[in-house]
Amino acid sequence: MAYPDEKTAFIGFFMIAASIQNTRIGSNIIDDLCRYLADIRLSRVWLGWVKGNPQAEHFWHKNNFKEIRITILWL
Repeated sequence: MAYPDEKTAFIGFFMIAASIQNTRIGSNIIDDLCRYLADIRLSRVWLGWVKGNPQAEHFWHKNNFKEIRITILWL
């Protein structure tokens, strides 16, 4: 909550058990969370997913999230 500013929530890591993937449970959780955050007057939800993870990318796109910035960390 309140990261990177007071009107933004940040989802740093979200995963559900493989046994319940593709059941809409994850999408329903995100829908409920986003509605709650709007109710408490947060106006943005940011998140991160690992580059090269097509399942994560598909999930977030399916739930109407869009890339606004791509950061690559070189180790």
